[in-house]
Amino acid sequence: MPLKIELKPHESIIIGESLITNDGERTRFYIEGNVPILREKFILREKEANTPSKRVYFVVQQMYLAKDPSKLQGLYLEYVRDLQAAAPSLIPFIAVVNENIINNDYYSAIKNADKLVKKETELFGAMLGGE
Repeated sequence: MPLKIELKPHESIIIGESLITNDGERTRFYIEGNVPILREKFILREKEANTPSKRVYFVVQQMYLAKDPSKLQGLYLEYVRDLQAAAPSLIPFIAVVNENIINNDYYSAIKNADKLVKKETELFGAMLGGE
C-alpha cells in the first residue's frame, strides 16, 4: 500500500537522498517502495545543529538517511559522550536513542532524539540563547 503524502505550500520533505520542496500549491502524491522519508517537521539542517542535543539529532537524522549508517557511528558516539559530560541529567533520554540505534530503528531514534532536544531546551533554554 503506497504512502500518501500531502505537502503544504513551500513545505519540504526528504525522500531517500533528495530534498523536495513544494511550490505555492498544496500537493498530494503517493510513494511506493522502501526509502527513508523525512517530513519537514523532523528535518534539522546542519547550520541549525547548534547545541549538543541538536548535534546528536542531526547525526541520527543522517544515519536514518544514509545507505550505510555505520560510517556515522563514530561521530554519533563522540557527540553522545560530549552531551553526557555536559548534561548528565539527559542520560535517560540518550539511552533510549542508543537502544533504537542498536536495534537499527533509526526512525524511532529520530523521534526520541527530538524528545532529547526538547528536554535540553526545557532544562537549558535560557543558557542556550533562549531557544
